[in-house]
Amino acid sequence: MIINSNPRMCSVCIYDDNVPGIQFDVNGVCNYCKLADQLQEEYKTGTPEGEQKYYQIVEQIKKDGFGKKYDCVIGVSGGTDSSYMVYTAIRHGLRPLAVHYDNTWNSAIATENIRKVLSKLKVDLYTHVVDNKESDDIFKSFFKAGVPELDGPTDIALAEVLYRAAAKNRVKYILEGHSYKAEGVSPLGSFYVDGKYIESIQKKFGKFKIKTFPNMNFFAFMKWILIKRIRK
Repeated sequence: MIINSNPRMCSVCIYDDNVPGIQFDVNGVCNYCKLADQLQEEYKTGTPEGEQKYYQIVEQIKKDGFGKKYDCVIGVSGGTDSSYMVYTAIRHGLRPLAVHYDNTWNSAIATENIRKVLSKLKVDLYTHVVDNKESDDIFKSFFKAGVPELDGPTDIALAEVLYRAAAKNRVKYILEGHSYKAEGVSPLGSFYVDGKYIESIQKKFGKFKIKTFPNMNFFAFMKWILIKRIRK
């Protein structure tokens, strides 16, 4: 990639024409800012309309989960965001199953936070623990590859574990705490959702073949959302 030493910058954000796929309108506003505006218009985040839509989703989750032990799945890490999401789900009358993906790098504080929060809220926990030798080798491969997504394997594996837990318990909803305002700012070409990315790096730089790591390729992703109809 050739870096422009005198780039054109968006009139709203700090993106410039060194960002892949960027385009500007006649007012100098980039297509990524326009995408954020479109998402705001669709989801109405932080508005009365958005709050109303939120409560409609909560009621739909309850309806679809009627008669089941759980009506949604929530990934927990022991951090503030996921802990608050579990609390919010309980406050709105949902019956979540907490799912933790343990890549064997947990801190003692995170583990204790999970225990305290779920015990207090009386929420069941399912933990998926990886083979640490295989998992560590995958992370070493990402270091050797020199790619920016060093924690990409955790992101993919967590998503796969959440889908598996939802399918096993016949749950149709996975709750996450992402915000397009705070996190939806990466160029589209920088996103990775296919486990084939992990397989290719591991094949080139790793010592072990992927056997137990909960990887999620494109076909598995399609199965979860199109056949199993699990929604996030």
